[in-house]
Amino acid sequence: MEEEVIEIGSPFAAKRVILLHGLTGTATFIRPVAEYLYRRLGESYSFILPTAQIIKVKQFNGEPVHAWFDVKSSDFRREADVGGIFASSDRIASLIGKEISQGVNPEDIFLGGFSQGGVIALTTALLEPFAVAGVFALSSYLPLEEQLISQLTDASKDVPIFQAVSLKDEFISQEMSDRASEFLRARGNPVRVQKYDMKHEIRNRELNDVINWMQSLV
Repeated sequence: MEEEVIEIGSPFAAKRVILLHGLTGTATFIRPVAEYLYRRLGESYSFILPTAQIIKVKQFNGEPVHAWFDVKSSDFRREADVGGIFASSDRIASLIGKEISQGVNPEDIFLGGFSQGGVIALTTALLEPFAVAGVFALSSYLPLEEQLISQLTDASKDVPIFQAVSLKDEFISQEMSDRASEFLRARGNPVRVQKYDMKHEIRNRELNDVINWMQSLV
């Protein structure tokens, strides 16, 4: 069965934002975030919110939930589900391809995501053979497994990245966040890291920073 996809704004808007929810979430869960961004960015932007497939997640004792990839250990640095990450990345790349086929330029497409969604947003952008407008990853990280980083494209080194780090995050460690930003900067990506005194959550103050960052790129 086709998973839910929510669209906000005009299909003829100049710019697109593909926004991805976190583990156990859905498009409906992340919709208030998209609506907040849309109200402030204006009608020149439209939003596409896909929903992850339902899979059995090992960390949840095999319980089926919406997830972009399996979580095999509480330590996200171990046993990364590279196959699952690639599969979800391919799905989002197909959404990008559809927008491009309808006349949208890659440099007018932003990717964003929370937690697991941020992993897929980052991975997808870094695997594309062209540079998208930018990626914002909220309370997220980047798996650095060789199978993934060996396939990152040269064109994606030009992709600007906004990394929102939650200092009281219960799931994503500071070490994981730092490793991601250090890796991205080392390969040449323009990276802005903003840290917030909050837990694994989304707050308006970080969204306001995302808006300012997006507007600085156009």
